[in-house]
Amino acid sequence: MKTKISIFGGLVVSAALLYFAFRNVEFGKLAEIFSRVNPLIILPVFLVLMLELFFRGLRWKLLLDPVKPVRLWDAFRLEAAGLALNNVLPLRLGEIVRGTFGAGLFGIPVMTVFATILVERALDIAVLVIMSILAIRFGGVMTGSFGYGNYFWGLLGGAMAGLLFLIFLDEIVTHDLFSGLFKKFPRLTSGLRHLALGVRAFHSFRTAGAVVALAALQWTMDALNFYLIACAFGIGHIMDGFKCMVLLFSVAAAASVPGVPGGFGNYEFAIVKVAGSWGVDREVASAYALGAHLLGYMVVTVVGLIFVYQMGQSIGKVWAQFSGKSAETPAGN
Repeated sequence: MKTKISIFGGLVVSAALLYFAFRNVEFGKLAEIFSRVNPLIILPVFLVLMLELFFRGLRWKLLLDPVKPVRLWDAFRLEAAGLALNNVLPLRLGEIVRGTFGAGLFGIPVMTVFATILVERALDIAVLVIMSILAIRFGGVMTGSFGYGNYFWGLLGGAMAGLLFLIFLDEIVTHDLFSGLFKKFPRLTSGLRHLALGVRAFHSFRTAGAVVALAALQWTMDALNFYLIACAFGIGHIMDGFKCMVLLFSVAAAASVPGVPGGFGNYEFAIVKVAGSWGVDREVASAYALGAHLLGYMVVTVVGLIFVYQMGQSIGKVWAQFSGKSAETPAGN
């Protein structure tokens, strides 16, 4: 019942946001705008998306390697598969599938693998917020009705606090001040130690720097695709690199609101509102939002699902296996 309520609630939210994104838009004009777009833009966007997936896979490999060295290819295909499943299944099951399959494939405790995924998410938030703040500061970007103010600092503080907690978890568990308490809960202590294994990469300054740099490169690739697609729609003179980075943050923030798989509605609403505040015509902004979303969605989903089926799985199998586990806490092997 909870799953059904969550799915229905997401549908309602996405439908409402799609309505607000496209109300008063002439769909005939949208078709005309799309007809003027050069289809050759698909090739560079595809290449940049593959590069972004490569950076994601390499970052995950660096996070996993201190526990047990893994192949870059395996990390890459599981990253792509997880993103694709997030796009087609509710409840963000792709992350759960990636962690569970990764634990089996790599021979690493489930809790440890999920710790690396938690680090990814916290690092994603921190790096994206920092890059967006820099874009606003040095690019003179005004976000109109999306003036985030202290929201940036709240997100950054929360992400950094969570990341630092994970990084120093091993020291916290073994510290004299807490060790007596943790000895009373051996199962909890064992679980926390598995979590601590997932952040060993940050115990090396060199590896930690590489992980942070890859996160920045990943977001840079996403912003670059926004710019490439903006050029294809004839608004590249408005949507410079700084604005594309802020736009990327706006989309990520909108995606945090529960909706349908793939973020339809959330994605379009954020782009239309923010790009419109910078003077982009409403119909053009709507076409740009839809074009950018569909292109990225189709590439990532197709590539990721190829890997899903290559691993002997299917969408139906994954849903049957994991839909009842989405709210469970992973346990160690």
